[in-house]
Amino acid sequence: MRADSRCLICHAMQALRVFNRYMRSEEEKWTRLQDIMEVLKNLKWGLKPIEIAEIVYPEIEKIVGKRDVYEKEKKRSNDVALKMVERMERMIREATDPLFDAAKLAIAGNLIDLGTPNWNEETIYNKILEILEKPFGIDDFEQFKEELLKATNVLYLVDNAGEIVFDRFFIEIMKEYNKGLNVVVAAKSKPIINDATVEEAKEIMDGVAQVIDSGMKIPGTIVERGTDSFRRLFFESDIVISKGQGNFEGIIEEENERVYFLLTVKCPVVADFLGVPEGTMVFMKNRRKR
Repeated sequence: MRADSRCLICHAMQALRVFNRYMRSEEEKWTRLQDIMEVLKNLKWGLKPIEIAEIVYPEIEKIVGKRDVYEKEKKRSNDVALKMVERMERMIREATDPLFDAAKLAIAGNLIDLGTPNWNEETIYNKILEILEKPFGIDDFEQFKEELLKATNVLYLVDNAGEIVFDRFFIEIMKEYNKGLNVVVAAKSKPIINDATVEEAKEIMDGVAQVIDSGMKIPGTIVERGTDSFRRLFFESDIVISKGQGNFEGIIEEENERVYFLLTVKCPVVADFLGVPEGTMVFMKNRRKR
């Protein structure tokens, strides 16, 4: 999936959001944003959106002098998500189809910025309840459910901090649905935006799933850049679950029909690509065969 002109504007705005966190001087923000715009100016046509972030974010990190620019927000997101799961676990386990509701919760976590300081716990809880009532705009869940029952191995590509707690709960429910299931979670090798790193994933997934390093420092996944073990699991696992828009952007053109994409459509570029409105919840099987 290729970036278009809107992606340049989006990355400039992402840079400004980071600068707003670390800088008070409007003059400094003005100057530093011009530095980022110079980087964007020199990008070649044909990149994936996540490849733009791969180039831009190291420059942002260098400017603000911090390796993990969303470190505090990621910790806050995980803490809030743990409270949400504690509140919602009984309701989901007692639902008609706990697997379906746990999948919805995992995708709901992809939509909400749990690290936003001015959001209180009750607001987030009510927002999640609202999202759980919405249907999938693209819905291959029943096919997934059938395939999951027959599966032995699942590779789960996690996305952001916060929602990774909901991913853990979804994995727990999957393993109860198929008691012989083995799940391997792939996370980022280093911090990038608010994506979950290997260390963060291990802390959350302890006792539930093995965590491996995907080899990525991009806000998504480009399979050929992964470690040998990651690439092997990507093509050999019975099911691959790809969480989030960044992973979708990098994987959608891969010839692997075992992949399921779970995401909330967050931008007009992906919305146009899929032919759905922004905000749509997607549970979609990849149609590309090897």
